[in-house]
Amino acid sequence: MAVATYGSESAHALSSARGSALQRPFQVVVIAADFLLILLSYVAGASLYGVAVASPPEGASVGAGLFVGVVFVGIAYFRDVYSTHRLLNLVWQLRMAAFVWLTSLTILAVAAFLLKSTDNLSRGTVIVFAVIGGLGLISLRFAWQAVFGTSFARSRLVDRKVILLSLKPLDFTSSRFKDLRRNGFDVTRHFVLGQDRDDGQWERQIRDVIRQSRAADVDEYLLAIDWNELPMLRKLGPYLRAVPQPIRLLPDDSVADLVTRPFLPVSGTVAVEIQRPPLTILERLQKRCLDVGVALFALVLLTPLLLTVAVLIKLDSPGSVIFRQSRRGFNGKPFEIWKFRTMTVSENGETVTQATKGDARVTKIGRFLRMTSIDELPQLWNVLRGDMSLVGPRPHALAHDNYYDELISKYVYRHHMKPGLTGWAQVNGFRGETPTIDLMEKRVEYDVWYVSNWSIWLDLKIMARTASAVMFQEAY
Repeated sequence: MAVATYGSESAHALSSARGSALQRPFQVVVIAADFLLILLSYVAGASLYGVAVASPPEGASVGAGLFVGVVFVGIAYFRDVYSTHRLLNLVWQLRMAAFVWLTSLTILAVAAFLLKSTDNLSRGTVIVFAVIGGLGLISLRFAWQAVFGTSFARSRLVDRKVILLSLKPLDFTSSRFKDLRRNGFDVTRHFVLGQDRDDGQWERQIRDVIRQSRAADVDEYLLAIDWNELPMLRKLGPYLRAVPQPIRLLPDDSVADLVTRPFLPVSGTVAVEIQRPPLTILERLQKRCLDVGVALFALVLLTPLLLTVAVLIKLDSPGSVIFRQSRRGFNGKPFEIWKFRTMTVSENGETVTQATKGDARVTKIGRFLRMTSIDELPQLWNVLRGDMSLVGPRPHALAHDNYYDELISKYVYRHHMKPGLTGWAQVNGFRGETPTIDLMEKRVEYDVWYVSNWSIWLDLKIMARTASAVMFQEAY
């Protein structure tokens, strides 16, 4: 959030302008390198596969490589992968490169299926292409680290030297400041502008701070202001006009939450969105297409496993294979959830006791099913029916809904979106039983954040983290 931006004829301002001018051409070079690497990877993949089978596919072209290259670069650009301050974060770059690469290949497969052109696309070539391209993109990220590690790149392209101003001492171990350096901010000086002085002393202190900071070679100023200190912005404004650099607000959580919300221009002011509306038609279509596509594919792929589990449940203990229980969906509408039965009881009334670790009611096969989350797979049918989504707040038994709704003020907000097989709370460690109110409040906090910040990319991220947690048996 920019408080003010001022021009300057100083040598430092000209140097900063030259640094900014260098950033965009360099970003173009990085984007072009990714695109060219993907294109060459496809050509190499087609050639290697042709040599391996001694008969290259007729009519083979670089069309698929071009398609994947455009998709990869487009997704990466809108996911902020090419921002200069992101390029030094190797772990983030590697994770995003792998995610965008897999997403691009998936889009290629879906497009080929929908356009009925799978016969013209060599599977062997695509597999070799996927391996070569993936390794190439990862290697390129390491190369970027070497390039951006130079003093020239750091000073001209990445680092932003800043003066930090605050009205009180700061805790630099908090999340508000720990990512400053990681995101390219180099705090060279920190001045504390005390509020416990009379106007004359305070004015002299401000002028002294500005005099010292103007002598420093910095790119911009950051104001660390809390919600209750916002009136001081108006008082500081006239003094800060003396500096020629940009001045930006570094807000606390309350201010940050407000300024990141969507707003609607209203004449000379704005209306800030405090609560987002339900998903738009386009957003619902995106989410529904993802749900149906993945659920259908998973049901077909997992049919042998589902049949095997059904037989094992029957052999292990008497009772039905499928456990059905009433839950609340979007807008509190009740529906019947499906799960593989893992217990000797089937509670579905006003009192439902959560399963605990070592619960004697859990069957032998049920313990394994719960540990691997296989017991949740029948909910793919709920997803196809439209009762649930692949990703969303996990639905609770009606008895638990009624109980927590009275104790947690934001609990009902979870019903602003369809419940899911997995959710943002689950991949952040809040899975399974919630024996205390504090744990449930934390789960609800994550669920509310998900509902308020939904995007199709967030759903894909949660699905990927869930798959990783299940495969590697993490406690997600």
